[in-house]
Amino acid sequence: LFVSTRHGNAEIYVMNVRTRAVTRLTHHPAIDSAPSWSPTGRQIVFTSDRPGNPQLFMMGAEGTDVQRLPVEGEYNDSPVWSPRGDKIAYVSRGSRGFDIFVYDLATEISVQLTDGQGSNEDPSWAPDGYRIAFTSTRNGGRDIFSMLWDGTAIERLTVKGTCESPSWSANVRPQSHFECEK
Repeated sequence: LFVSTRHGNAEIYVMNVRTRAVTRLTHHPAIDSAPSWSPTGRQIVFTSDRPGNPQLFMMGAEGTDVQRLPVEGEYNDSPVWSPRGDKIAYVSRGSRGFDIFVYDLATEISVQLTDGQGSNEDPSWAPDGYRIAFTSTRNGGRDIFSMLWDGTAIERLTVKGTCESPSWSANVRPQSHFECEK
């Protein structure tokens, strides 16, 4: 699953790695980006500026049944599906920068997890679905933090350099602090 401008506009594509066949999933003059697979592989959540500003959308794995998710905010981006398939973490821009929210698919309710301390972006779910790693500027620089899925137990994981775009390993939970390159 990837985004390409090969036809002049940012669209979402999927590639079969065995055959190298590429299929275009979105066909819209708006920018479609930031796709994330559901754990079942049957759905995709993504960002699109179809309404005039970035918002969250969901579609079937073949690009069918495109629907906007009913989340509030004028600028919503970077959606990532939880490993359990019940929630989608994303960022929303407010007056003080970006904050991380989680949208519950069953209740259709979004909950704000970070509270405007710096800009909070790049959410990444732990494989067990209980923790979210994210980039934050709350301490002045860009560092990686983690928190429980409900926004509690926030801990700083990096302490030096510019650190961003976290991604969890399949089996490892960070146990100490790490340094990033400047």
